[in-house]
Amino acid sequence: LERESSPWTTIQCIIPKIDISVSIIGGYDCKSNSRPYQAAIVTGDKGNRRIYCGGSLVHPCWVLTAAHCRHFKNCLVKVCLGKYNLKKVETMEQCMDIAEAIPHPGYNKKKIDKDYMLIRLKPCATITKAVNVTQLPTSCPSDGKRCAVSGWGTIKSPQTKMQCANVSIVPYNQCNKAYFGRITSHMLCAGVPQGGIDTCQGDSGGPLICNGLLEGVVSWGKFVCAQKGNPGVYAKVCCVVPWIQSTIKKGIRSVYGGF
Repeated sequence: LERESSPWTTIQCIIPKIDISVSIIGGYDCKSNSRPYQAAIVTGDKGNRRIYCGGSLVHPCWVLTAAHCRHFKNCLVKVCLGKYNLKKVETMEQCMDIAEAIPHPGYNKKKIDKDYMLIRLKPCATITKAVNVTQLPTSCPSDGKRCAVSGWGTIKSPQTKMQCANVSIVPYNQCNKAYFGRITSHMLCAGVPQGGIDTCQGDSGGPLICNGLLEGVVSWGKFVCAQKGNPGVYAKVCCVVPWIQSTIKKGIRSVYGGF
Protein backbone atom coordinates (compact mmCIF):
# COMPACT_ATOMS: atom_id res chain seq x y z
CA LEU A 1 0.00 0.00 0.00
CA GLU A 2 1.14 3.52 -0.75
CA ARG A 3 1.81 5.44 2.44
CA GLU A 4 2.65 9.01 3.29
CA SER A 5 4.06 9.82 6.70
CA SER A 6 4.34 12.81 9.03
CA PRO A 7 5.74 15.13 10.12
CA TRP A 8 4.82 17.45 7.25
CA THR A 9 6.39 20.81 7.94
CA THR A 10 6.41 22.63 4.58
CA ILE A 11 4.51 25.90 4.95
CA GLN A 12 3.11 26.01 1.41
CA CYS A 13 -0.16 24.11 1.24
CA ILE A 14 -1.72 22.64 -1.92
CA ILE A 15 -5.53 22.76 -1.84
CA PRO A 16 -7.14 19.97 -3.90
CA LYS A 17 -8.11 21.30 -7.36
CA ILE A 18 -10.41 18.56 -8.61
CA ASP A 19 -13.87 19.26 -10.06
CA ILE A 20 -15.28 18.35 -6.67
CA SER A 21 -18.51 19.24 -4.99
CA VAL A 22 -17.00 19.83 -1.65
CA SER A 23 -19.47 22.36 1.08
CA ILE A 24 -22.92 22.17 2.39
CA ILE A 25 -25.23 24.24 0.19
CA GLY A 26 -28.80 24.84 1.37
CA GLY A 27 -28.18 23.28 4.77
CA TYR A 28 -28.66 24.38 8.38
CA ASP A 29 -26.56 24.72 11.54
CA CYS A 30 -26.04 21.27 13.02
CA LYS A 31 -26.87 20.71 16.66
CA SER A 32 -23.69 20.78 18.76
CA ASN A 33 -22.23 17.28 19.34
CA SER A 34 -24.80 15.74 16.97
CA ARG A 35 -22.10 14.42 14.59
CA PRO A 36 -19.46 12.91 16.92
CA TYR A 37 -17.86 10.98 14.04
CA GLN A 38 -17.21 14.15 11.98
CA ALA A 39 -13.54 14.91 11.46
CA ALA A 40 -12.10 18.21 10.25
CA ILE A 41 -8.72 18.20 8.53
CA VAL A 42 -7.62 21.75 9.23
CA THR A 43 -4.85 24.28 8.86
CA GLY A 44 -4.33 27.31 11.08
CA ASP A 45 -3.96 27.93 14.79
CA LYS A 46 -6.28 27.18 17.69
CA GLY A 47 -9.38 29.34 17.57
CA ASN A 48 -8.82 30.16 13.91
CA ARG A 49 -8.99 26.85 12.07
CA ARG A 50 -9.40 26.70 8.29
CA ILE A 51 -11.13 23.66 6.82
CA TYR A 52 -9.08 21.66 4.33
CA CYS A 53 -11.10 18.44 4.04
CA GLY A 54 -13.62 16.47 6.05
CA GLY A 55 -13.52 12.90 7.27
CA SER A 56 -15.18 10.28 9.44
CA LEU A 57 -13.84 8.56 12.55
CA VAL A 58 -14.14 4.82 11.85
CA HIS A 59 -11.86 3.65 14.69
CA PRO A 60 -10.36 5.59 17.61
CA CYS A 61 -7.06 5.68 15.72
CA TRP A 62 -8.33 6.04 12.14
CA VAL A 63 -10.24 8.53 9.98
CA LEU A 64 -11.66 7.74 6.54
CA THR A 65 -11.46 10.59 4.03
CA ALA A 66 -11.02 11.08 0.26
CA ALA A 67 -7.79 10.14 -1.53
CA HIS A 68 -7.88 13.41 -3.49
CA CYS A 69 -7.26 15.18 -0.16
CA ARG A 70 -3.80 13.61 0.02
CA HIS A 71 -1.97 16.80 -1.07
CA PHE A 72 -1.95 17.89 2.57
CA LYS A 73 1.53 16.34 2.73
CA ASN A 74 2.74 19.91 2.11
CA CYS A 75 0.49 21.46 4.74
CA LEU A 76 0.72 22.16 8.44
CA VAL A 77 -2.42 20.21 9.22
CA LYS A 78 -4.23 18.63 12.15
CA VAL A 79 -7.20 16.32 12.34
CA CYS A 80 -9.74 17.76 14.77
CA LEU A 81 -12.64 15.84 16.31
CA GLY A 82 -15.44 17.13 18.50
CA LYS A 83 -15.44 20.43 16.62
CA TYR A 84 -18.51 22.57 16.02
CA ASN A 85 -17.28 26.16 15.69
CA LEU A 86 -14.00 26.49 13.80
CA LYS A 87 -13.35 29.97 15.20
CA LYS A 88 -13.43 28.88 18.84
CA VAL A 89 -11.31 26.67 21.06
CA GLU A 90 -13.91 24.21 22.34
CA THR A 91 -13.68 22.20 25.54
CA MET A 92 -14.63 18.91 23.87
CA GLU A 93 -12.35 19.18 20.84
CA GLN A 94 -9.43 16.83 20.22
CA CYS A 95 -6.83 17.74 17.59
CA MET A 96 -4.21 15.20 16.53
CA ASP A 97 -1.28 14.86 14.18
CA ILE A 98 -1.34 12.57 11.15
CA ALA A 99 0.91 9.56 11.68
CA GLU A 100 0.36 8.22 8.16
CA ALA A 101 -2.08 8.42 5.26
CA ILE A 102 -2.96 5.37 3.17
CA PRO A 103 -4.83 5.95 -0.11
CA HIS A 104 -6.78 3.03 -1.54
CA PRO A 105 -4.38 1.08 -3.81
CA GLY A 106 -6.86 1.32 -6.68
CA TYR A 107 -7.30 5.10 -6.50
CA ASN A 108 -7.50 6.63 -9.98
CA LYS A 109 -6.76 10.35 -9.86
CA LYS A 110 -7.94 11.01 -13.42
CA LYS A 111 -11.32 9.32 -12.97
CA ILE A 112 -11.53 10.17 -9.25
CA ASP A 113 -12.39 6.49 -8.77
CA LYS A 114 -11.94 4.54 -5.53
CA ASP A 115 -11.51 7.90 -3.81
CA TYR A 116 -10.76 6.57 -0.33
CA MET A 117 -7.95 7.23 2.11
CA LEU A 118 -7.35 6.16 5.70
CA ILE A 119 -5.52 8.47 8.09
CA ARG A 120 -3.90 7.12 11.24
CA LEU A 121 -4.08 9.56 14.14
CA LYS A 122 -1.30 10.36 16.61
CA PRO A 123 -2.38 10.02 19.34
CA CYS A 124 -5.59 8.03 19.00
CA ALA A 125 -8.88 9.72 19.87
CA THR A 126 -10.53 9.40 23.25
CA ILE A 127 -14.19 8.40 22.94
CA THR A 128 -16.49 10.97 24.57
CA LYS A 129 -19.94 12.47 24.11
CA ALA A 130 -18.51 14.72 21.38
CA VAL A 131 -16.15 12.19 19.75
CA ASN A 132 -17.22 8.72 18.65
CA VAL A 133 -16.82 6.31 15.76
CA THR A 134 -19.40 5.77 13.04
CA GLN A 135 -20.45 2.29 11.98
CA LEU A 136 -19.55 0.79 8.61
CA PRO A 137 -22.30 -0.65 6.40
CA THR A 138 -22.99 -4.35 5.85
CA SER A 139 -24.80 -3.70 2.55
CA CYS A 140 -25.12 -0.90 0.00
CA PRO A 141 -27.90 1.72 0.35
CA SER A 142 -31.07 1.43 -1.71
CA ASP A 143 -32.32 4.08 -4.14
CA GLY A 144 -34.28 6.81 -2.41
CA LYS A 145 -32.69 6.13 0.99
CA ARG A 146 -32.69 9.26 3.16
CA CYS A 147 -29.22 10.30 4.26
CA ALA A 148 -27.41 13.18 5.93
CA VAL A 149 -24.28 15.15 5.05
CA SER A 150 -22.30 17.51 7.25
CA GLY A 151 -19.33 19.86 7.08
CA TRP A 152 -18.16 23.46 7.29
CA GLY A 153 -18.45 24.95 3.83
CA THR A 154 -16.41 26.13 0.93
CA ILE A 155 -12.70 26.73 1.16
CA LYS A 156 -13.17 30.32 -0.03
CA SER A 157 -16.23 31.04 2.14
CA PRO A 158 -16.25 28.55 5.02
CA GLN A 159 -19.02 28.45 7.59
CA THR A 160 -17.99 28.99 11.19
CA LYS A 161 -20.45 26.41 12.52
CA MET A 162 -20.88 22.88 11.23
CA GLN A 163 -23.59 22.65 8.57
CA CYS A 164 -25.99 19.73 8.04
CA ALA A 165 -28.29 18.78 5.17
CA ASN A 166 -30.62 15.93 4.23
CA VAL A 167 -30.32 14.21 0.85
CA SER A 168 -31.51 11.00 -0.80
CA ILE A 169 -29.70 8.29 -2.78
CA VAL A 170 -30.13 8.84 -6.53
CA PRO A 171 -30.51 5.79 -8.84
CA TYR A 172 -27.27 4.78 -10.57
CA ASN A 173 -28.58 5.06 -14.13
CA GLN A 174 -30.01 8.52 -13.49
CA CYS A 175 -26.75 9.80 -12.02
CA ASN A 176 -24.59 8.12 -14.65
CA LYS A 177 -26.63 9.83 -17.36
CA ALA A 178 -26.29 13.21 -15.64
CA TYR A 179 -22.51 12.82 -15.57
CA PHE A 180 -22.14 11.36 -19.08
CA GLY A 181 -21.09 7.86 -18.07
CA ARG A 182 -18.46 8.83 -15.48
CA ILE A 183 -20.10 7.04 -12.53
CA THR A 184 -18.31 3.79 -11.65
CA SER A 185 -19.32 0.91 -9.41
CA HIS A 186 -17.37 2.52 -6.55
CA MET A 187 -19.44 5.72 -6.68
CA LEU A 188 -22.93 6.64 -5.56
CA CYS A 189 -24.93 9.83 -5.90
CA ALA A 190 -27.14 11.73 -3.49
CA GLY A 191 -29.08 14.98 -3.64
CA VAL A 192 -32.60 16.36 -3.84
CA PRO A 193 -34.73 16.40 -7.03
CA GLN A 194 -35.27 20.16 -7.05
CA GLY A 195 -31.60 20.98 -6.44
CA GLY A 196 -30.50 23.57 -3.91
CA ILE A 197 -28.92 21.13 -1.43
CA ASP A 198 -25.48 19.64 -2.02
CA THR A 199 -21.92 19.39 -0.76
CA CYS A 200 -19.45 21.85 -2.40
CA GLN A 201 -15.76 22.73 -2.13
CA GLY A 202 -14.50 22.46 1.45
CA ASP A 203 -16.22 19.25 2.56
CA SER A 204 -14.30 16.74 0.43
CA GLY A 205 -13.82 13.51 2.33
CA GLY A 206 -16.74 14.16 4.65
CA PRO A 207 -19.47 11.66 5.57
CA LEU A 208 -22.69 10.57 3.93
CA ILE A 209 -24.64 8.86 6.72
CA CYS A 210 -27.72 6.71 6.07
CA ASN A 211 -29.56 5.11 8.99
CA GLY A 212 -26.54 5.67 11.21
CA LEU A 213 -24.12 3.97 8.80
CA LEU A 214 -21.27 5.55 6.83
CA GLU A 215 -22.35 4.93 3.23
CA GLY A 216 -20.34 7.54 1.34
CA VAL A 217 -17.27 9.78 1.28
CA VAL A 218 -17.78 13.19 -0.36
CA SER A 219 -15.86 12.95 -3.62
CA TRP A 220 -16.84 15.16 -6.59
CA GLY A 221 -19.61 16.70 -8.68
CA LYS A 222 -20.44 19.78 -10.72
CA PHE A 223 -18.23 22.79 -10.02
CA VAL A 224 -21.44 24.84 -9.72
CA CYS A 225 -22.98 23.06 -6.78
CA ALA A 226 -26.58 22.21 -5.86
CA GLN A 227 -27.80 22.23 -9.46
CA LYS A 228 -31.04 20.47 -10.35
CA GLY A 229 -30.27 17.13 -12.01
CA ASN A 230 -26.63 17.06 -10.88
CA PRO A 231 -26.38 15.41 -7.46
CA GLY A 232 -23.22 15.12 -5.41
CA VAL A 233 -20.97 12.12 -6.07
CA TYR A 234 -19.63 10.01 -3.21
CA ALA A 235 -17.13 7.19 -2.93
CA LYS A 236 -19.24 4.15 -2.04
CA VAL A 237 -18.11 2.78 1.33
CA CYS A 238 -19.91 -0.58 1.15
CA CYS A 239 -17.47 -1.62 -1.61
CA VAL A 240 -14.35 -1.25 0.54
CA VAL A 241 -15.30 -2.36 4.06
CA PRO A 242 -12.87 -5.33 3.89
CA TRP A 243 -10.03 -2.99 2.83
CA ILE A 244 -10.84 -0.57 5.66
CA GLN A 245 -10.92 -3.35 8.24
CA SER A 246 -7.75 -5.08 7.03
CA THR A 247 -5.80 -1.81 6.77
CA ILE A 248 -6.76 -0.83 10.30
CA LYS A 249 -5.86 -4.29 11.60
CA LYS A 250 -2.45 -4.20 9.91
CA GLY A 251 -1.83 -0.70 11.22
CA ILE A 252 -2.64 -1.65 14.79
CA ARG A 253 -0.32 -4.65 14.59
CA SER A 254 2.53 -2.52 13.23
CA VAL A 255 2.12 0.10 15.96
CA TYR A 256 1.59 -2.23 18.90
CA GLY A 257 3.69 -5.18 17.77
CA GLY A 258 0.85 -7.64 17.25
CA PHE A 259 -1.88 -8.95 19.52
